Parts: sequence; structure tokens; C-alpha cells
Amino acid sequence: MQRKDKYSGGVYLRLSKEDGDVVVGTKSESNSISNQKSLITEFLRSKPEIHAVSFYEDDGYSGVNFERPAFQKMMEDVKKGKIDCIIVKDLSRFGRNYIEVGRYLEKLFPMLDVRFIAVNDNYDSLNTDTAHDIVMPFKNLINDSYCRDLSVKIRSHLNVKRKNGEFVGAFACYGYLKDPQNKNRLIIDTYAGQIVQDIFRMKINGFSQNRIADVLNKEGILSPMEYKRSLGIRFSTAFKINPKAVWSAKAVSRILSNEIYTGVLVQGKQTTPNHKVKTRQTVEEKDWIRIEDAHPALIDRYLFDIVQTLLERDTRTSPDEKTVFALAGLVFCGDCGQPMVRKTAVYKDKDGKRQMYSYFVCNGRCRGSKCSWHRINEKELMDAVFQSVNLHIENVLDTERALQEIADAPSSQLLIRKLRDRIIKKKEELARTERLKIGAYEDFKDELLDRQEYIKLKQEFDHRLAEARSTIEELNRQIAELEQDSSDCFKWMEYYKSFGKLEELTRFAAAIAINRILIYEDRRIKIIFNFEDSFRQAKEMIESTRQQEVI
Repeated sequence: MQRKDKYSGGVYLRLSKEDGDVVVGTKSESNSISNQKSLITEFLRSKPEIHAVSFYEDDGYSGVNFERPAFQKMMEDVKKGKIDCIIVKDLSRFGRNYIEVGRYLEKLFPMLDVRFIAVNDNYDSLNTDTAHDIVMPFKNLINDSYCRDLSVKIRSHLNVKRKNGEFVGAFACYGYLKDPQNKNRLIIDTYAGQIVQDIFRMKINGFSQNRIADVLNKEGILSPMEYKRSLGIRFSTAFKINPKAVWSAKAVSRILSNEIYTGVLVQGKQTTPNHKVKTRQTVEEKDWIRIEDAHPALIDRYLFDIVQTLLERDTRTSPDEKTVFALAGLVFCGDCGQPMVRKTAVYKDKDGKRQMYSYFVCNGRCRGSKCSWHRINEKELMDAVFQSVNLHIENVLDTERALQEIADAPSSQLLIRKLRDRIIKKKEELARTERLKIGAYEDFKDELLDRQEYIKLKQEFDHRLAEARSTIEELNRQIAELEQDSSDCFKWMEYYKSFGKLEELTRFAAAIAINRILIYEDRRIKIIFNFEDSFRQAKEMIESTRQQEVI
């Protein structure tokens, strides 16, 4: 490279987030950037042939890749001939990718006739010698290794935080905010949290995702993106199309299917192969980090699970209706298991007036099943389901009252003491059996017992031990159930208390109470209710408690 009398210099300054001294708040640039600028300015006083025409600053960008805005602008200026000399504090400020740095220094800059200076590394491409040619690749390699080691440490640190239930995302999910006292903890955003609850409530009440989005837009509710911006959060996305983001069916679906609203924090769904490749890769679900009760819940688990079931089923809204039919997505053929289709026919009565006739028909044959085309009148079905749901509500409320009586009764505490006394006795029996088992082994070693006798005794003692441990486990479970507040253990019953006796079968009541309705060819109707396992557990608990009281 030939020396020139004058050089148009471009001063390049960079600081990554990992370096720790990035711009904060209203501060225009980090102290480290200022220090780099001061050092290079002082250096240029000894180089009168170099005139600094431009300063390029990448504050908060990693040196691993070269897709940095200021760096790209500098290279454009190089290609346009605006600068022919680049000055950096040291090679690590220029970049930490061993291969890419070498490509720029050894190929691109010589080809473009650009002088390169790294002040602290005492490197000037105009004055290179054999010693520098040997040392520089090693310095680049050390810089690259530093970045790799830092990446491993950061990944490990973030993984520990995820396992501890700490939130490590850049932005809190809609409905939550980062705790000002602890950025790794989520707290409920009162305003947005109410919107999330409204969205779930509308879905349960039969609104489609498109209809929910229309309602939110009509009421002037800001979309998640616009709401973040209204809070002063610098949020951007490549998916934005319109100048102002609005609610869409996709945005509503994302909220309805996000488990975070139940208090569950799921992280580690995506990763990158290494610190140099930034392409996101999906992690297998079994490797996700899932922490229960990591933050306050906006939606209880029962309601969330019901919504997930509804999302999986065909619940299209009729063109003339705002919400779906009360039993939409709940009616199935009991013979083939396929969803039954609701159809409407128009006919004229004896007075010549147009009447509507609705019915459900099995659509199994259309799906390859050999099931017959059996059907059921909608009114007949609605009447039967209405009566069954009211009867089920009555049974649930009776059970809830019985649970409350058990929790409030003084005999409950007496029963707990009895169960604990039984546990103490079982533990004493367990310890005694273990001593006998050890004694039998010692007798075998002392040849007081032959092998066959020892094996027989050992099997008997093992059986006793297993039985005692199982009994202790069951007694502890019963105590836990008695001590646990029934309103917490059987919180789903609160929905039934809010129903009371239904005057009509609403979509909300049907979605909460019913899992599916089975219609058989012989016109039998079978209703499978939600929470059946919990309901059965509640009744078993009541029966068990009453039996223990008798004992």
C-alpha cells in the first residue's frame, strides 16, 4: 500500500451490551464510547495527514457479526470514496469474529486501498511487517474466543434464571409488566389485564376471534403493539403492515392460547446454534423450561383449559348471528365419535307462514365412517340438555355445601388428629419391620437361616414395608385434603354457584359445564361434564370423611 499525503479518516466506535456500559435513559452515549472517541482524537493529533471526516458509533451491538448500522454506513462511505482510512481503538472494537475480521484486513481493505489503524494494538496497515502478520491473527483469535466464552456464560446464566422461574424476555407479554423492583419478575398490568380477561370471557360466551377483534377495535382498545408504544416501550416487528397496528383474529388467538395467563412461565422455546449464527431454531417441547406459579395468574386454569378445547373444535358463527349457537362444538355422534352438524330447514306451516326447523345430524359418512345418517331435533336436544345441566348444577352445589360443612366442623380437626396418630403407629410398624429384615439378613450371614428361609422372610418383610408405606402415603393425602381450603381445591365449583338455577341454557353455562354431548342412533343422549374427575374426588372425600368419623 502506497503512502498518501492526505487521508480522509472514518473513526469507528463500538460497544456491545455484554460490555456492560451501554446507553441508559436520556444519556446520549455510553462512557466507553466517549473514552474511545477521546483516545482516537488524541492519537490523530500525532497524525496530521489524517483528517477525521466521519464518526461511526454502534452502541449496544455485538462484535460477532457485522450487520451493524453504523458499520454498514461506514462501508458504504468507503465504497463511495468518502473515506480511505479507518481508525478504531483496538481490533476487538472492530469485530470479534476471527474469520470476518481477517477477511476485511487481509482482502477487502487492501483491495479497496483503505488504510486501517488499531490504536491500542499498535497496528497500522501502512507499516505492517512480518511480526505483525504473525501476531494479528492470534489477537483476532483471542477476541473471537472471548466472545465465545462470554456467550457460553450468558447462556448458562439465562438458563439458571429460567429454571428459577425468572422472566428473561425482552418485553413482558400483553397483560403484564416487568416489576420495577425486579425486572425478572412479571406483575399484572391492571388495564391490559382486564382486556385479556374480557377476551377470554367473550370467547366463552361464543364470540369468534374475528368478532372479538372487531369489538376491541370498535371500542378503541389499543392493540398489544400500540399499547407497548403508548407506555414508551421501543417495540418493533417485521410483521407490521398498516401505519397503526390494530387487533386481528391472529392476535386474539395468540392471547387465548398463551399459557402465561395461568401463572405458568414457559421459556426456552427457541435458541440459536451458537454465538455467530443468529437464525432461531425451535426447541423440542420436552426441553422447554416450564415453571408453575411463577407470577400472578390472570385466568384460572379451569377456564383456560375449556377455552383450549373450544379452540380445537369447529365453532363457526352463523352469518346472521354475533355469537355461536349455545351447543356449538359440543355435540358428537355417540356411535362413530364424529362431530354432529347443525342444519336448518325452512318450511311453511298450515297457515302458509315460513318456519325454521333446526336439527343435528351425524356427518360420519362424509368422513369415511359407516355410521348411519341419524339425527335429533334441536329443541328436543336443548330441552334434554337444559334439564340435565340444571340437575348437575344442583348436585355440584350439594357437594360444595357438604365440603364446606366438613371444613367448618370441629370434628374435622379431630379426624386430622386421628389420622396423624395412625401415621405415627404405621411409622413405628415400618421401623420395627425394617429391624426384623436386617436381623433376618444377619441370621442368614451367621448361617442360622438357610437361603430359602431367608428369601421367604425377606419377601414377607418387603410386602409389609410396601403396605405400610402405601398406607402412610394415603393417610397423608387425606390429611392434605382436609387441611386444604375447599374453595381452593375445588375452585371450579364457584362457576356453578354463579349459575344458580338456570332460566335458560346460555353459551357460557354450556361451555363451562359440558365437555361433550353424545347422540346415539337409538336417540339416547349422554352428557359428559367438565370437572368430572374433580367432582368424583370431592364425593369420595366426603364419603371417606364420614366413614372416618364413624371409626
